[in-house]
Amino acid sequence: MPSNLLNICSIGFRNRVMDRLDFLALDLLKKQLGKLTVALCASFIFAGTASAGFWKSSDFNCQVNLPEGEPITGGTRWTAVGSTQEGTLVGAMRVDGTAYVFLGYVDIAKRPKFHLNEKTIEELEKRFFGPGLGFRRTIERVSLRGMWGYRLTGDSVYHGGHFGLVVDMYEAGGLIYELAGMKEYDQHPLRDPDIKGYLESFVFLH
Repeated sequence: MPSNLLNICSIGFRNRVMDRLDFLALDLLKKQLGKLTVALCASFIFAGTASAGFWKSSDFNCQVNLPEGEPITGGTRWTAVGSTQEGTLVGAMRVDGTAYVFLGYVDIAKRPKFHLNEKTIEELEKRFFGPGLGFRRTIERVSLRGMWGYRLTGDSVYHGGHFGLVVDMYEAGGLIYELAGMKEYDQHPLRDPDIKGYLESFVFLH
C-alpha cells in the first residue's frame, strides 16, 4: 500500500498532561501511516485525549457512533481523530494502530446526473482502491434504515502490515456518505464488533 510516511504537523493537544497511551499512539501513527491513511483518514489529527463516541452534524445531516473500547486497556481503546481535509468528517483509531474507522462524503449537489450506482462506483472507489492503494475483492448491495447502498471490501498492504478494508456507501440529500473501517491482519474487518457497530450506527437525519 502506501510507501511514503505521513508527515503530521501542527498537532495540538488540548490537555496539558498526555498519558502514555496517547504518546504511544502518536508515535505509532507517525511511523505507520502513509499514503493509505491520507486517502482513508484525510490528514486526521488527534483530538486531544478525548475518547471516541457519539458524533452528530447538522451541516451534513448525519450522526454516527464512533468506537470507544475499554478506557485504559491498551489496544482495545479508541481515540477520536478529526479531519483537516475536505471530504472527511470524523474518524477514530485504536491506540495501538491496528484498526481505523472514518466517515467521509462526496458532494454531488452540483452533479444532478451523478448518482450512486454500479457505474459510478468505479469512480468513487478510486479513493480506496487502485494503484498504490490496494485492490477491491467484493461489491454487494446493502441497506440501512431504508437507504440502499453498496459495500466494498478489499485488501491493503503497506510497511509489512496487512489490512482488510470495508467501505459502505449511501446516497442521501445531495451527498454520498462513505463509511470505512480497516483492521490489520484481518481480511474480514466486519467481524470486529467495534467496526461492525460503527457501520451500523450511521443515521441520515432527514
